[in-house]
Amino acid sequence: MHIDPGAATPLYQQVAADIRRRIVSGALPIGGQLPPHRELATRYGVSVITINKALAGLVSEGILRSRVGQGTFVAMRPPVAPQPRQGGVTIGFVLRDLSSPYFSLVAHGAQQRADELGFGLLFASSSNRLDREDEQLRRFRDLGTDGLIIVSMNRTYRLTESIQALHDARYPFVMASYTAEHDVPFVGSDLDRAGYLATQHLISLGRRRIGYIGDRVGSDLFEVRAGGYRRALREHALPVDPALAFQYPFEGEWNDYRSGYALGERLAAMPDRPDGMFVFNDLGALGLQDGLLDRGVRVPEDVAIVGLDDIELAARARVPLTTVKQPTDRIGALAVDMVLARIRGEAMPARRFFEPTLVVRQSCGAGLVIADEIPRPERPALARRPGAGSRARAPAVVPPVP
Repeated sequence: MHIDPGAATPLYQQVAADIRRRIVSGALPIGGQLPPHRELATRYGVSVITINKALAGLVSEGILRSRVGQGTFVAMRPPVAPQPRQGGVTIGFVLRDLSSPYFSLVAHGAQQRADELGFGLLFASSSNRLDREDEQLRRFRDLGTDGLIIVSMNRTYRLTESIQALHDARYPFVMASYTAEHDVPFVGSDLDRAGYLATQHLISLGRRRIGYIGDRVGSDLFEVRAGGYRRALREHALPVDPALAFQYPFEGEWNDYRSGYALGERLAAMPDRPDGMFVFNDLGALGLQDGLLDRGVRVPEDVAIVGLDDIELAARARVPLTTVKQPTDRIGALAVDMVLARIRGEAMPARRFFEPTLVVRQSCGAGLVIADEIPRPERPALARRPGAGSRARAPAVVPPVP
């Protein structure tokens, strides 16, 4: 079994790649049954959770099919990706933290796309340090990579000197983390729309005093998300109260849960707290939820919460988290395509945005009846899902209204 625990590639991706190779080689024939999950975990020397994640990805690709109570079977032979020429294209992916719940999903989407096209994709972690990020950028260039996908840890949303140098030298790269410079290649989600969807949903459920948590008051991404939040409030003639806008007290994504928890404690002590909250990302929303619950504030009865990203932890929260989903697989895949186009000298738009979608779970209180519910506008951005509530088990993905 070709598994390297010390490699940068996540274990579940290594397991999936090995199973894919065995199917292509014919070692696992079409229609053949895979061993039980626990047996696979023993063979690969990984956890059952890792096996579940690897197989789930292959099932979603249509390569495997799963039958409840019967097992997992080979459904089709995956297409063999074209092999790159000797000395062919290699792309580097600089990630702030390989364990980042959101950006690891983007990286997974990029890896899948690179595999499909037969290009090499190398990963490196900046270990949440700006100097380490600069070092990895230099290292990849020294290794002769043809292009880069960059997830910067810099939350000023401005290019660091090292990334600016790449831009000035016209080196092919794409940012997968937000940057404010409009001429810099970037791929991501429409976060203004995300703020609007989250707030509109809370309003449609009768929430009247809705707050917002961002990273830093006045920062680019604070304002991008806040723009949609404020627009939804104004459309319903609800006040935009600056006292209900909060910022994370601690810096860095690795502290977002801690920041959310601290703000949950703060909100729990407020005599006139918000009845709904839109939070900068899911990590912060999960921290907020735990901070409130640990102080005896009910979610969603007292405070409804909507996050942003739809990371895996969102569905497994103490109260499963309603969130605005960013299409991480498509973001990662397009980042690869954009870098390849720039390597080839092809013209592409500098900035590409995907439409986010709402995923309704229990934390927003979709099944609760709130007194004096606010009427919805004639063309609501979202519609309440009939019958949704605290007993719902599966999320409802609500597509955006054009």
